[in-house]
Amino acid sequence: MKQCAKSFAQTDLSQRSGYEFYFAEPLIEFGSAKKGNHNFDLFLYNEGENRAIFIECKSSITDVKKTLKEVGLARDMVLEKTDYLSETIDIELDPDRFEYVLCINEKDKIKIIESMKAQGQKPHPKYDIDRIKVWVYAPRSQLIQLLLECSHENSALNEMLQAGFGDQDLHQQYELPYCYSTNPYRLIQLAIIGECYRKNLFDDGIEDPKLIQKSAVLSTLMANISLGVSDDRKARMVTEKLRTVLEYGQKYQLFDEVDADAIRLNCRGSRLRAVLENIEAKFIERWVDEKAGAEGERLALEDYRTSAMRDQSTLSEFFERDDTSTERDGSGV
Repeated sequence: MKQCAKSFAQTDLSQRSGYEFYFAEPLIEFGSAKKGNHNFDLFLYNEGENRAIFIECKSSITDVKKTLKEVGLARDMVLEKTDYLSETIDIELDPDRFEYVLCINEKDKIKIIESMKAQGQKPHPKYDIDRIKVWVYAPRSQLIQLLLECSHENSALNEMLQAGFGDQDLHQQYELPYCYSTNPYRLIQLAIIGECYRKNLFDDGIEDPKLIQKSAVLSTLMANISLGVSDDRKARMVTEKLRTVLEYGQKYQLFDEVDADAIRLNCRGSRLRAVLENIEAKFIERWVDEKAGAEGERLALEDYRTSAMRDQSTLSEFFERDDTSTERDGSGV
């Protein structure tokens, strides 16, 4: 998802094709309004051609039919809410100029191709394969390529994606930090510790860097979460997300609420690396305890590790920034 976003953020691919990354999770505000609703991960727009691309990114696929069906449901949501989306971004969108993309990991390529071929041979397919373009992401080369069986209306987009586009083609390193739907624990790692605590740690004027203002967390989320909604609606949605994250952190005793305006991290150490590792250890311990009653500690821990691999660990994102930090006195509970 991050690779797709930064590939269309003022790059050769975006300039030559005309498509630019606008925001993440279009129509996320309707995603949970009723059972069966689904939304895409990214919204790209080509101003010159008034064309839009909606992208769903999957790091792993276990049920191909379910995944392709969900892309179809997300497309239905887009078509239902086209007028709303047009009004939100102040552009008169043309649904006849929409394209829908499923971006998959290279390891799932064969089963996607086989499923699409099988559906194409049926007189009444469960999903319309001709309306879903498939991009393949290769983790080793970090290239995104268009599946040869697919093609876009835009010739430059076809040419560059068929050749493969990746980090070596980027002139600037745009990063999509996280999204509205990002797991609360991951937001604690990224926003509360990775941003707010890190800033406190390097501010000599702050006596206790583990004491973090809720307003600072809210500002961090507002600055980093990409949403295609009005400013007022974004403020309401992010405020609600903050409430969920704070409740989650307190549930697993990762931090304590000091007062109505602040929390304090509940861990030992002060270096960024130590705090991240201690918070993760505390979370795993409490998460396993919570699950162990029903399934046993081994299965619970295995489940956690599978989830962690899917979301990708964020510890390494901060270690290099921590190398030059000075150790501060004090320890957590």
